[in-house]
Amino acid sequence: MKRIIYILLMAFGLATIAPMASVVDNRIAAVYAVDAKAKAKAQREKEKAKQAKEREKAKAKAAKEREKAAAQKKKEAEKAAAQKQKERDKAAAQKAKAKEAQAKAKAKSSGNKQVAKAAAPKQNNNLTAAEEKAQYMEQIAAIDKANAKANAYNERDIAHRLGFWGQVGYSNLFTSGIQYQEPAAAGLNPVGFQNKDNGFVGGGLGLGYQLRYKQMLMTVGAEFNFYNSVMGISNQPDGKFALHYGMKPYDKTMIYNYDMNGLKDKLIGGFVQVPILFGMELKKLPLFWQAGLKVGLGLMGQSTVSGKLTTTIDDKELIAGMTDMYNHTLVTDQDIDRPKTNVKFGLNLAAHAEVGVNLDQWINATPRVRASLFVDYGFLNSLNYTETAKANPGAQDIPTQMLVAANPLEFPVNSALATTSAAGAKVNPFLVGAKIAVWFDLPRPKKATQDYPKAPTPRMGVFMYDENTALALGGVAVEITNTETGKTMQKNTNRQGLLQGRFAPGEYRISATKNGYFPSDTILHTVEVFDFDTLRLPLERIPAPIVYTLCMNIYDVETKQPIEATVRLTSTKDSVALYTAQSADDGFIETPLTEGDYIAHMNAQGYMPKDDTLHFVRDTFDLYMQHIKEGIKVKIENLFFATNKTYILPQSEQAMSDLANFLLENQTVKIHIVGHTDAVGTDEANQILSEGRANSVRNDLIKRGVAAERMTAEGKGEKEPVADNDTDEGRQLNRRVEFTITDVGDEDIQQIF
Repeated sequence: MKRIIYILLMAFGLATIAPMASVVDNRIAAVYAVDAKAKAKAQREKEKAKQAKEREKAKAKAAKEREKAAAQKKKEAEKAAAQKQKERDKAAAQKAKAKEAQAKAKAKSSGNKQVAKAAAPKQNNNLTAAEEKAQYMEQIAAIDKANAKANAYNERDIAHRLGFWGQVGYSNLFTSGIQYQEPAAAGLNPVGFQNKDNGFVGGGLGLGYQLRYKQMLMTVGAEFNFYNSVMGISNQPDGKFALHYGMKPYDKTMIYNYDMNGLKDKLIGGFVQVPILFGMELKKLPLFWQAGLKVGLGLMGQSTVSGKLTTTIDDKELIAGMTDMYNHTLVTDQDIDRPKTNVKFGLNLAAHAEVGVNLDQWINATPRVRASLFVDYGFLNSLNYTETAKANPGAQDIPTQMLVAANPLEFPVNSALATTSAAGAKVNPFLVGAKIAVWFDLPRPKKATQDYPKAPTPRMGVFMYDENTALALGGVAVEITNTETGKTMQKNTNRQGLLQGRFAPGEYRISATKNGYFPSDTILHTVEVFDFDTLRLPLERIPAPIVYTLCMNIYDVETKQPIEATVRLTSTKDSVALYTAQSADDGFIETPLTEGDYIAHMNAQGYMPKDDTLHFVRDTFDLYMQHIKEGIKVKIENLFFATNKTYILPQSEQAMSDLANFLLENQTVKIHIVGHTDAVGTDEANQILSEGRANSVRNDLIKRGVAAERMTAEGKGEKEPVADNDTDEGRQLNRRVEFTITDVGDEDIQQIF
């Protein structure tokens, strides 16, 4: 019985425990299933995170390599640019030097009516570059030889001058050999006279031609000089001479005495002279000197005798001589004033010397003014006694022994130069004083020089070929741009893949395009004179595009839950819409797409619109959107401004249109717009710029229909950076415009799809 009861109890227990065990097993299985699902999900997320990390790592590595390559390329470009600049500077210097020489040659030949010009050389495409250069250099050599002769003549340090001068100073007509003395008569003193020269003021005027070669001077011309001289006539040293005059019966005892020490013979002479002078003009000091000869001819000459004559009589039978005895016709101090006597002067050869100073640096005048001291001395006998005697017939020596019978006391005094005693006399003109000369430089004719012809325009050829097949490509559009002038020329290659032409010397950018091929790399090539380069440029055929599948998951940025959203894909190159789709409830979207850069424009009910830039290389992208609520801060993506300006650029149209549509659909939402800048520039300038950009966004939204009272704006300058301002990337992130939702109102938030 006990055993039966035990068995029944065991059976009851088993019956009770079995269902419970089944439940436990089911629960354990469920737990294990959930755990396995969680583990699988965690594993997927781990793998996804690992893949994302690897992608980030690969992207960072690729970015680093690109930066390194870009830096290397930049360094090489800078080095090449520096070398090119050095070559351009050298070429510019040579060109400037050539232009300067050409301008100098033209300036020297400006006085000519016509300048010879060299014909430009013929450009023959059948010649090689070396043959064309040889032909041109032969022409240049011929012009160089001709111009060297012309320039040697034009550059001679020579000047031709015309001028006039005046001079004044002390003059004299030095006489010698004019002395007369007769032997003494029986019982009488010797009869005779002697002369003494005294100078007076003289001067002259002249005009002439002066040649200056380097520092040497030569002067020729014509001048008129006049000389003043006073010649004193005196007796013997006792001042008297005796003249026997027969007064019967006293002719043996009575002697007449004449005192002529008061007589003067005033001489005036005028000469026309031709100076021939040589000298030197100093360069460092304003001094010059000249010396030479003056060949002259007497033009005029006059003599005037004046003074007083005292007559006395000595009588041997008287105690003393008789004076002032008018009853005997004796006088004292008789005035002598004879008419002028003509004097003929002949050929004169005078030595001349002068030294002076150039007054140009002190006198601001166009002509050259010279002041000098000079001396002239005639060393030939200039008295033409024969002509003087002819002009004064009956002239006798002083004193005469022939008294006028009517009046024994009338003394016939003559010029000393007109007396017979002057037949062997000499007259030497002398002038010393100061001289002022004014010289005018004559324009010197220049010999014409030839202009250098332009060098033949250099030739250049471009050969285009397929990079894979090496076959020539015809119909390739080749664009050639001069980097200095910006002038662009575009031509197509012929069937042989060639393009040939002549181009001015300089640096050119060359690129080529053809349908079905990638554009060629832009190359820089310097075209130089006498070069004939043929550039070989390959083109790579564009392969057929490979299409992959782009996968996107759309999540809430806070809850990480998938959301339904509308996604529109556009190309970063032209903003053309390529694809628009609605994600499923799991937030997943996929579309066939080629590799490249795209912008994903995302819109979802209750979420802020967002733009993300995708660099698609067979990737799956996880994209996140921000739920709309008060206090969230949103950066306006793809918003572009002009550099250092508040003007919104046209490529910002999509971003501004999306933001405006969002605000127009959600009329209760209010926002606060904030502008930020980087740290470049002054604080004040950055503050003004940030305020201007924030207000530009607000004003643009107002123009699109958004009420102004729903928006406020401010600028914070460089105060709130989100990245380092020491790098270009950091500064680009700091230059941004954000807005904060300040109020969502009571209505449901809507969103444009």
